Amino acid sequence: MKMNRLEKLFIRSPLRAFVLRKFEAPRVLTNLNLASGGVCLEVGCGIGVGTLLINKYLDCERVVGVDVDPDMVASARRYLSHLPGWAKGIRHDNIEIVSEDASRLSFPDGHFDAAFHFAVLDHIPEWAEVIAETYRVLKPGGTYAFEEFLLSPGFQGRWGHVSFAERDIRAALEKSGFAIESFETARRLPRCFVRAKKKGLNNDVRAG
Repeated sequence: MKMNRLEKLFIRSPLRAFVLRKFEAPRVLTNLNLASGGVCLEVGCGIGVGTLLINKYLDCERVVGVDVDPDMVASARRYLSHLPGWAKGIRHDNIEIVSEDASRLSFPDGHFDAAFHFAVLDHIPEWAEVIAETYRVLKPGGTYAFEEFLLSPGFQGRWGHVSFAERDIRAALEKSGFAIESFETARRLPRCFVRAKKKGLNNDVRAG
């Protein structure tokens, strides 16, 4: 599902980048115990703030950001070619931004060492398929870490977002084959922070 005009304005705003940098990324990307030199994926990359933050916190050989909206892909490429002040010094030559449907990714099985996203699934009606696809493209032992809002059905009807509860996300992860390592819900906001592993060999990317 592509975002409406107001949502795009927010995604492109300094406020969104600030919240992602100060609150979301530190919770999702720290203390992962990942080995260096891996290939990392961001689902729903927006204008590219998340891909830069992956490089800030992790030592990845390559970072791929995907978004279904060609307009956001173009915005991300422009953003990464003219870095904001806060991102000076963060590596960006290893980032690739591509237009992809996250529920039907073109990457081969076992392509990525780690995958991340920041409040993306509530925009995608086929969100459970995104989880299954993420499982498919991760290597055995690969890490899946993300943040999501837990929206009520009333919010879905009013704003067009997809609603799901903690039990729904847990069920989709387990059905896909993930082993859930942690599932934390925020006290004040209806959101969760999740870390899971693709079952198999311990094949990790180390935090830098």
